[in-house]
Amino acid sequence: MSDIDNLDIPTHVLDMIVETFDTMASMEIEVSDLKPPDTVGGSRMVAAVNLAGSVIGLINIQVSADLARLMMANLLDLETEKIEDDAEIKDLLAEISKIIGGKLKSTLNDAGHPCDISPPSLTYGTDFSIKFLDMDRFERYVFTYREELILVEVSLKTQPVAEDGNDFCLSDVPGKLDPVDIEKINALDTKARVSEAVINVFDTTFSAQLEPMDTIPSEYLEDLRNVGSVSFAGDATGMVSIQVGDQFSRELAAALLGMEVGELEGGEETQDMLGEIGNIVGENLKSAFTDAGLACTLSTPSFTTGTDFKIESLDMEKYERFAFRSDDNIIIVEMGVKLSERVQAAGQQGKYFQHAIGDEAPEYDITQQEAAAPQAVNEVRETVAVDTPAQEPPQSEPPTQPAASPVQETKPPSPENEAPKGPEDFDLDLLLDIPLEIKVELGRTKIQIQELLNLSPGSAVKLTRLEGEPVDILANDTLIARGEVVVQNEKYGIRVTEITSRMDRIRSFSV
Repeated sequence: MSDIDNLDIPTHVLDMIVETFDTMASMEIEVSDLKPPDTVGGSRMVAAVNLAGSVIGLINIQVSADLARLMMANLLDLETEKIEDDAEIKDLLAEISKIIGGKLKSTLNDAGHPCDISPPSLTYGTDFSIKFLDMDRFERYVFTYREELILVEVSLKTQPVAEDGNDFCLSDVPGKLDPVDIEKINALDTKARVSEAVINVFDTTFSAQLEPMDTIPSEYLEDLRNVGSVSFAGDATGMVSIQVGDQFSRELAAALLGMEVGELEGGEETQDMLGEIGNIVGENLKSAFTDAGLACTLSTPSFTTGTDFKIESLDMEKYERFAFRSDDNIIIVEMGVKLSERVQAAGQQGKYFQHAIGDEAPEYDITQQEAAAPQAVNEVRETVAVDTPAQEPPQSEPPTQPAASPVQETKPPSPENEAPKGPEDFDLDLLLDIPLEIKVELGRTKIQIQELLNLSPGSAVKLTRLEGEPVDILANDTLIARGEVVVQNEKYGIRVTEITSRMDRIRSFSV
């Protein structure tokens, strides 16, 4: 029996789920003792995060599409008919899964099981089921809100932690990270790496020759399909999934076992086969990051099957979806990659990365667009976008001409190419001198009044935020960025490591 069986998950997680739905969606959900159904039924959405480390596993939150829309309407205080942007609904579900997954991660860490969580993924459609492969422990909880059901599933398994000092859970400890090879990261073509791994595994394992495809026939997405997925977490986070038609996946499983298709019993052989393919391809990509000095570990595989569903990996810096053909069979590969916040922060400090463009920003400089941590130049870098266009403040003296960038040269727009201002256009320069109050929030907690009255000099208050996690930066009480505390010349400052997403800013209004 694994010691994970002794962990009291309900005590730590169920209250957090109720509180999260109340805070984020203004919904007072209740824990139900009813036997949970296999699915919510109808059009539904499943948000999930993977755990990786000394404990691997997955936690997902499953709701109907109607309830997801109602949650977004409650957050924005609108009628459900006015919620038209599905991207915002996906962001909300992803945020909820991150909060609940983060709570489970903290519980496991406190219990002596160091682990991290992957970026969230979202599966949605009308006909699909998700299974967790090779788990020590599986829990399913059902909640109710009016006539709607909310399912939360938790699967966990312990695994040995590497003893070579390269495990990702040590990467937030100064001095225990291997030197990161920025040149290797810049040169890493993740799509080519994954493509090569997929082609090799089908060739060596099944003697199947794969050819790249430019487009995916729409009718293929209506057939019964099976997907094996694996996530990785640590300094580099992300996911890889392999999608194969049901009949072809059964043929592959039979060939692997030296059997006829008709001899297969149930679907376990197919599940194990696709899970193993996901492991092989994911391990190949993980090795590429490890070779560059980034510590990460794989989660356990998951298996999705159905005729009407789509899987999206959210909050990624690099996302690819491509396909191969083997005779009349189609294989779809999806992958997403993101460098962790602590690696991005280390890059800003110049500890492990060199800046791809220009010199390091000043210690206390908080700008609209350039404050995000530098990413790898090639496959794992993307420009951080904000909702409003960046404007330069008025200058009393002409700025000096910057040195030419080795990556790109920016030329000022010519007057004839500039769009003329309409009579009602606002000049944003008028707003740039308005002062804003910037606050930095180290963390929060909730205590009873009795505990508050018992506070005295020397008392310690435990915050929800973990040591080493980025602090929140607020402008006029609205979350705009996250960063890390630095000290220079005996004064505190904040180095910006992340510009918040639209959903983070929306969420800050409801806190």
